[in-house]
Amino acid sequence: MDSKTLEARFTRFLDGLPAAESIDRLQLPDDGKNRRKADYLLANRKVIVEIKTLTDDPSHKVETLGDQHRTRGDWPLFYGKANVRKVLSNLSDGDAIYKRLVNALGRSVETVVRSAEEQVTHTRRALDLPDAAGVLLILNDSIEILDPYVVGHRVAQLLRRPRTGKSEAEKLDFVCLCFECHSVGAVEGRPAAPFMLIDNDIARRFPWFKDFHHDLVQKWAVANGGVSGSSEISDASELKFMTMRAALEAPPAQLPRHEWWRREYRAHPYLRSLRDEHLLQKGSDIMRRTLPHFVEGGPGYVEDVVLPLMEEFTHFLEEMNFRGLDMRRVPRP
Repeated sequence: MDSKTLEARFTRFLDGLPAAESIDRLQLPDDGKNRRKADYLLANRKVIVEIKTLTDDPSHKVETLGDQHRTRGDWPLFYGKANVRKVLSNLSDGDAIYKRLVNALGRSVETVVRSAEEQVTHTRRALDLPDAAGVLLILNDSIEILDPYVVGHRVAQLLRRPRTGKSEAEKLDFVCLCFECHSVGAVEGRPAAPFMLIDNDIARRFPWFKDFHHDLVQKWAVANGGVSGSSEISDASELKFMTMRAALEAPPAQLPRHEWWRREYRAHPYLRSLRDEHLLQKGSDIMRRTLPHFVEGGPGYVEDVVLPLMEEFTHFLEEMNFRGLDMRRVPRP
């Protein structure tokens, strides 16, 4: 994979496809308003494609929203990293906060979808292609907080939103997500970059498109020196996305002991079957057994005793973070 941006490489890839046309190079009739058009015609003008790259990092919006609530008395206490939705589930208004968070993250997605709708519509009319499939290709090679699930969830909402009649733009038929800053599993031992397809509720009028998309993904993989895999999962929440940076990161030669404990637990989460109240009680029991070794008059630090207790407590913390449980719920030992 060369060092050029994802957009530059994908544009070059499309230029090399048979029956592909760059709309910028076409002589289009003047519509009198100089309205923007889409980027490419593919498959002998059966497909109109607009390409958009995500460039605005909304991380600061998440921090701002968190700062607004962090001083609340009911804000959960936890150590390490935890899933934000699970953490917010501890709050009476957690669902409302999460919706505001998703909307803040998805605002840039809404902008590219609405813009693409207009461009594809204008292209379809300018070239008299009423039966061409309208496609938005969203590229992301740098904004890690906008993972395929967050973006895909917002895209699906926008594709199915009711129309108010205030815009003449038609709905997009398909949106493709091509992300290189995230991975989803591995193919032949290499991190797999997701290339996902989201269709509109009227996209069934293009029964051939999924085969077209599958062929496009295979050709893109070959162009990048890789292979492609496919899945028919309809709910992206079933997929586990991670940053490509983390997926490619070589494990250090030496890790802190607590990090090894965390990795071991993630590989074998043996506490997962416990109910919340039993997990909380287990944490209290671990602290009860550990505390005497750290107070005056106790047996002191006995490595053979304390290290297994610390490992057990680390596993407990990992499970607490996985569930997003408030540490203040742990009974006093």
